Order: sequence, then C-alpha cells, then structure tokens
Amino acid sequence: MAAVQSFEEILERQCDKLRDLQTATIFIKSKDAIKEELFHMRAEVLQMSDGIIALRKMLNEAREQNDQCKELLLLMKVLHDKNMHIERNIPSQLISDYQIKANSLNIIHKEDFPRISELHTDRNQYESPIIDCKKALFNEAEVYPVVPLITQDEFSGIPKYIIGRQSIDTVNNLIDCINRILKKKYTLLSLGKAHARKQGELSLYLHYKKQELSVCSENECVYFFTKEDYEKETKSKLNKIKLNLITVLRHCRRLREHRIRNELQYVIITK
Repeated sequence: MAAVQSFEEILERQCDKLRDLQTATIFIKSKDAIKEELFHMRAEVLQMSDGIIALRKMLNEAREQNDQCKELLLLMKVLHDKNMHIERNIPSQLISDYQIKANSLNIIHKEDFPRISELHTDRNQYESPIIDCKKALFNEAEVYPVVPLITQDEFSGIPKYIIGRQSIDTVNNLIDCINRILKKKYTLLSLGKAHARKQGELSLYLHYKKQELSVCSENECVYFFTKEDYEKETKSKLNKIKLNLITVLRHCRRLREHRIRNELQYVIITK
C-alpha cells in the first residue's frame, strides 16, 4: 500500500529540487569563471608541490651535511684527545730543548728585512740580519739565553697562593716577553761598540756593559734583565700582577733575583 504523504512533505521535497536546479543553473551560467578559478588553483597547487620537492631536497642536503659535521666533530675530538695526551705526557726537557733549537735557527721575519730605499741609504745599518744568517748556517752558539716555557705539569705543581687565578698562557706570555728582552739586549752587546755607535745606541750599549761588569765575575757571567729593560721593551709598567708572575718564575727555577745597591736584577737560571 503506497505511503500517504502530506502536502507539506511534497512541498518541501519540491523546494529541495528547486534549490538544486537553481544551484545547477548558477554553475552552468558561471562555468567559464569556475573553470578559470580551477586552473588558477591547479597552478598554485603545482607551485606548492614544486616548493615541497625543493624543500625536501634541501632537507636531504642538510641531513648529509649534518652527518659530515658529526664525522668531523668526532675526528676533532680524537685529535683533541691526542693533543691533550701529548701535552700531559711530553717530557718538559724535550719542550725546552725544542724551544732552544727553534730559537737557535733565529728565523728572520719579513719586518727584519730593510726596504730597498733604506738599503741604499746605509748598508752598514743592517749588519745584524747578516750575522743572524751566519749563525743559522754555521750553527754558531747564541749570544743570549732562552727561558723555557712552563709545562702543564709544572703549572699544576705551583701552589695556589702563588699562582692565584693566572693561567699558564699568561705565564708563558711573560716568558716570551722576557726572551725578546734578552735577545735584543745581548744581541746588541755581542755586536760590539762600533756597531752600537752606528745604530745610535752607544749610550744604551755602555749602560748594559756597566751593568754586566757589576754582575759578572771572573769565573761566571750571568744573563739578566731589569725593570727598566722590561718597561723599555713593553712600554708598560712592571705592575703587581707581573711581579707575582715573576714570583711564579722564581718558583719554577726560571730566574732568581739579584740586588746591587738600589737596582734589582732578574738573573736567568741557565743550568
């Protein structure tokens, strides 16, 4: 038996069909605009797809670079461990011998060479580089001592009340400065009075000679520097921090103090 439908249900169903027909009519009338919009959306989707592909490629490259960085980091760690092992286990005497040998070569840096215009002005003014070459070629003994650097083992054995918060690099920087002072001072003394006069440093040469006579005896000649030598070379004061570092060097048997009247001399321990 057919279901009985009310007038309201039939009317509602017809209204739904009417709305569907209206929608279809709108689509049919606007099909060109809809087609154009769909093409536009398709182009945007393709562009996004290309961007995703490019981004995936960049991520793969970044992943490869990251793996390479991890391998490099592992190699650097291995190298660091080897360097730390060498630093902790290399004999201090070997470091001292190496430093002395390196300084004995007396390599001439670029700034030691005269400019061409100066070379034609006064050739006798640049005798020291020639003498340095002679020492390197014929393995002549150096005219100045070399203070060995502080090793890590020595630094670890320095009492805390002496070293304070200073680092090993700070102490060795002072040693480098002392070695420059000794090189400059005793190179001038070794070149003689005539050369000092040509260099315009005769008064400094005589001052060094006078100091040397007051310290050296007939059986022994010592190497030393003074507060005046330090301040002349570094253009800075020998302040409290540097004096504490000199105390560290005294503790490590790098130098000792020697006082003559009112002048304090820092004598290099060479044995």
